[in-house]
Amino acid sequence: MPVCDIQLIMTICKLLESILASNEVKGLEYVFVFACVWCIGGGFTEKDGINYRKSFSDWWKDKWKIIKFPSKGTVFDYYVDLENNKLDEWIKLQTKDISESLDTSKPIQNFTIPTTDTISTQFLMRKFIQVNLSPLLVGNAGCGKTQITKGLLNDMTLNSDDYLQQTINFNYYTDSTLLQSQLEQMLEKKAGKTYAPFGKFKLLQFIDDLNMPQLDPYETQTAISLLRQHKDYEHWYERGTKWALRDIKNTMYISAMNPTAGSFLVDPRLQRWFWIVAIPFPEQSSLNTIFAAFLNKHFSKFKGTIQELVAPVIKSALSLHGEVEKTFRKTALNFHYEFNVRHLTNIFQGLLVAKPEAIKEPDQLIKLWLHESERVYGDRLVNTEDLNKYRFLAADITKKSFGKFNLTKYFTQPNPEPLIFAYFVGGLDEKLYD
Repeated sequence: MPVCDIQLIMTICKLLESILASNEVKGLEYVFVFACVWCIGGGFTEKDGINYRKSFSDWWKDKWKIIKFPSKGTVFDYYVDLENNKLDEWIKLQTKDISESLDTSKPIQNFTIPTTDTISTQFLMRKFIQVNLSPLLVGNAGCGKTQITKGLLNDMTLNSDDYLQQTINFNYYTDSTLLQSQLEQMLEKKAGKTYAPFGKFKLLQFIDDLNMPQLDPYETQTAISLLRQHKDYEHWYERGTKWALRDIKNTMYISAMNPTAGSFLVDPRLQRWFWIVAIPFPEQSSLNTIFAAFLNKHFSKFKGTIQELVAPVIKSALSLHGEVEKTFRKTALNFHYEFNVRHLTNIFQGLLVAKPEAIKEPDQLIKLWLHESERVYGDRLVNTEDLNKYRFLAADITKKSFGKFNLTKYFTQPNPEPLIFAYFVGGLDEKLYD
């Protein structure tokens, strides 16, 4: 996304203000370099096979040598440890073991597992929120923008009496009238023409899919124009007959958008009020950490031989997902051939339905994984040829990872044995996924 120079300078100054206001800083150079890296380079990502984020990191390490970054990883893998006046890895900021709070009967999306990406993004978002600068998360579908934001908002509203949250999802038909009615739902009239959230709270309004509203004949978006007016002047006008001015106080926007959908770009006059950060797809190690947390917790009640298979199943699922992504590309005809982290999450969500009464042997866990994978990937494929390609990939990975189990009958062509799990196998009274 194009970013104007004044926006970069403003975000650097705001991040410095936030860090310096809450800490006694000895190494100011470290903090300045940290702010520059994230405010100038935070918006870089991979495009057309070129990893601009890594290129920026290499350029920074080569150009600026007063503050030396460790050779391992990129400049985005480190934060400033203010107490010891040094650069350290983000994962060191993980302070609590989240496994105790996980409830595997609830959707995976309800929880945010700490990884390098989530810790760094939420740390910076929190810093910008403290100085009233709005974060804008940019990334492709399924990379975790919404999850990161909702995880932060839930944490800030549950563990503090200072904040309220509201989520507004933009779509093609969102206009300024609809948006204003949504924004005013959690506001009340204070003195005179001032409107603010209930009590003394600060309202954090999460606007998802910021760039989705349709363009009008003048190439503008009325919803975006309303947000811009509020950010510029801190007011808007009452809808109706009087059109009285309303000063809107104690609210703040946090936004996310997918640059490959909607209008691709956002009005620069609104965008300049945001700190922009690109959210890349989680790396294999991060995905492994996330899904291992859920599966280890859930299968801790199962037989030891089944628990031993959790790690190989996660590894195989990640391998299969990578192969499916490479083999089945999105085309004009098959525009729905888009496989991302959401699909991977759906597979593991299916595994979390398993109960010890139904999954008694190790091979049953593998069969359940194969079934869930075929439901998520195979059911999206449009013809027998593609389905056979998928089954070949699944058979190959299964043979390599679980060769000691006899599962060839489920892949033998031309008539593989069906592999189906359902709730109603033992009758409708007892819901066992078997």
